[in-house]
Amino acid sequence: MRPLVVLPYLSLLLLGALAAHDWTYTKGPGDETHWHEAYPTCGGDRQSPIDVQRRKVQYNPALGALNLTGYSSQNGSFSMINNGHTVQINLPHTMRMTTAEGTEYIAQQLHFHWGGEAREVSGSEHTIDGIRYPAEIHVVHYNSKYESFDVAKDAPDGLAVLAALIEIKDYQENTYYSDFISHLTNVRYSGQSTTLDSFDVQNMLPADLQLYYTYGGSLTTPPCTENVRWFLLADTVQLSKAQVGKLENYLVDDHHKIIQSIYRRTQPLNSRVVEANFVYHPNYQLALSSQLLLNTRWIDKKLDVMISFMEVLGRRRGRYHRYP
Repeated sequence: MRPLVVLPYLSLLLLGALAAHDWTYTKGPGDETHWHEAYPTCGGDRQSPIDVQRRKVQYNPALGALNLTGYSSQNGSFSMINNGHTVQINLPHTMRMTTAEGTEYIAQQLHFHWGGEAREVSGSEHTIDGIRYPAEIHVVHYNSKYESFDVAKDAPDGLAVLAALIEIKDYQENTYYSDFISHLTNVRYSGQSTTLDSFDVQNMLPADLQLYYTYGGSLTTPPCTENVRWFLLADTVQLSKAQVGKLENYLVDDHHKIIQSIYRRTQPLNSRVVEANFVYHPNYQLALSSQLLLNTRWIDKKLDVMISFMEVLGRRRGRYHRYP
């Protein structure tokens, strides 16, 4: 009779161990194909990331530019940690993101996703027309109507993520990433943390912060809560190959393995619609902003050049023209 008692007990232990097993990107019992077993929401219909198919994106003229405050260089103590899955930097609550309709979100933390394994060079989570980029940056926010991130993370309208894709440009390093990357040596192993004395999030994002795609989705890691409003910037961050290589090959996880290919595969869009605050022109690869037709900064620069040229031309004509 003893085995009849012991076996059910062992079964309970095994089930408990499975439920408590930490999620991972590495193929095995804790990988993303099994996330839904311990975290049922990971099998939901509004999951992230997604593939943004630009021809199917709907232009919404009501969407305006995001208003980012406190994103520029700040002095203080910014905690940077290797959490075993990625590198994360905790952000001050003075950083805010406000949408065109007035919803305000408070910054909580930023982190990265990247590739790096020999068989998978690229590691962004979102893809554009099926193309995966080398890496992706996420700035996680919570709705300011809630008193804290812990409260907001379970609310239906609690979270927002500002995301940007990272591409490689070999000809130069992005100096705005230099200090951050140099601190990776202090957080090589899982659980290690360090402090940044100053931090400039805005310069770690793309130059153009006005144009974006947006949709309703989820966290891309367990528990995969479906309460995230995503803002994926149309412009990209540019890093050198060496800088991306340091992200891909330096940090170590709980199992003493290099942290690589830390991204979730794209999820079905289902009935959701991806919107944008600009018009994508497939023939000319041109984005037309709803607020700034084309790009007023570019236009102003071209107009200045044209005006200067005409002034010079006018002076030359005045110099050589002979009046009767």
